[in-house]
Amino acid sequence: MSKSTCHTGTSVLFVVDHLDTGGAPVVVRDLIKGMHQAGAQVTLVVLSERVSHELLEGVALVTLPLAMNTRAERRQRYARHAALLNDWLSGWLSDRQEGQTSGFNLVVAHLHHAHQVVSRSCLASTAWYCLHTDPVVELLGNKRGLGRWLKQRKVQALYGDRRVLAVSQGILDSMASRLRIRMARQVAVHNPIDMARIRELAAERIDDVPPDYLVFVGRINQRQKRFDRLFDAYRDSGVQLPLVVVGAGGDLPAVKAMAESRGVADRVHFLGSRTNPYPYMQHARALLLSSDYEGFALVLAEALALGTPTISVDCPSGPAEILCEGLADCIVPLDDDAAFARTIQWAVEHPPRVPTEICDRFRLATVVERYLALAEPHSEQR
Repeated sequence: MSKSTCHTGTSVLFVVDHLDTGGAPVVVRDLIKGMHQAGAQVTLVVLSERVSHELLEGVALVTLPLAMNTRAERRQRYARHAALLNDWLSGWLSDRQEGQTSGFNLVVAHLHHAHQVVSRSCLASTAWYCLHTDPVVELLGNKRGLGRWLKQRKVQALYGDRRVLAVSQGILDSMASRLRIRMARQVAVHNPIDMARIRELAAERIDDVPPDYLVFVGRINQRQKRFDRLFDAYRDSGVQLPLVVVGAGGDLPAVKAMAESRGVADRVHFLGSRTNPYPYMQHARALLLSSDYEGFALVLAEALALGTPTISVDCPSGPAEILCEGLADCIVPLDDDAAFARTIQWAVEHPPRVPTEICDRFRLATVVERYLALAEPHSEQR
C-alpha cells in the first residue's frame, strides 16, 4: 500500500448480523483486511456469536448477541438490540483517550438484521446501509397482495432518507424505480476480490472430482439459486461433462430429487460444503449460475479471477455488471432455458477467453479506497 493511500487516523465501524457462512461475511472480512492494511482503525460489531472467519491482529472484534426467551422479546428484538448497541457505543466513546478522534469517520451496516438494529440506534442518520441483494426480490419476492404492500412500506421506511451503499448499480436502480425509495445518498461499490489469496488457495490439491467437469458453487437454496433451471439447461445442452455442485443447504433433498426427475442424477456430483471452493472453480471447464436474483454474484468474479469462464442468467442485479468487456456472450436471458443450454454447449466446445484485466476493478485495494472515500466530508461517489 503506497503512502498516498495511507488512512492512518481513519476510524471505521462495521456492524453485521454474523461473520459465518455466506458471501456477505466474506466481503466484510476482506474489506476489513484491506482497510487495516491501508492504515485505518477498524472495529467490527457482530450482532451474534456466529464468528467463523479469522480477522487480522489489531482489528477490534465485539460480539453483541441478544437473548430472546419470550415472544414479546422477539417482537422487540430490533429495539432491544439497538439499545445494546447504544450501550456499547457509549462505553466505547467514554474510553477514548484525550486527543483521539471521538466517534467513527465511517459506519457501515451489513445485512438486514443489522440494518434494522442500526436504524433504531444513535447511528441511524450517519451510517451507510450496505445492500448485498436487491430487496425487491429478497424481501418482496414471495409476497402477494396486502402482505406485499405492507412489506414494501416497511422497506421504504427502513431505507428512505438513508445513506445506501449497494454492491451493484442495479440494486440502486431497482430501489428507486420499483420501490420508489428516495435515499439521502446512494453509492454503488462492487464487492472486492482478494485475488492473491484466492489464487493461493486455488493451488490446493483436490482429488474428489472428475478430471473434466462443470461446476456450480453456492448455497443449496432453491428459491434463489433455481436448480430446476440449472438442471434443465444442463440436460438440454447435450454436454456429457459431469456437473459438480459445491455447497450445502436445507433444500438439498429436494434438489437431489430434481436432478433425479430430470434424468441427470448420475452426472451431478453433490460435494457438500467446502471451506476452500477455489480449486474446484479453477479446474472446472466453466462455472454456471442459474439464480433468480443476486446482489453482486461474487462467485462469478472469483471464477473470472481464476481464469475460469462463467455462464450466467441475466438475473438482477450483478451478473450484467460483471460479465462485460468481451464476455457478453456468457450471459443469457433470465427465463430462456434454451439459450442457457445453447450457451453451456458453446462454452464447452469453444471456451471463451477471460481477459486478464477484467477483474482489476474488483481488486481489494481499489474497492477499499472507494469505501474509505465515504469517510471524507461531502464525498459524492457514484
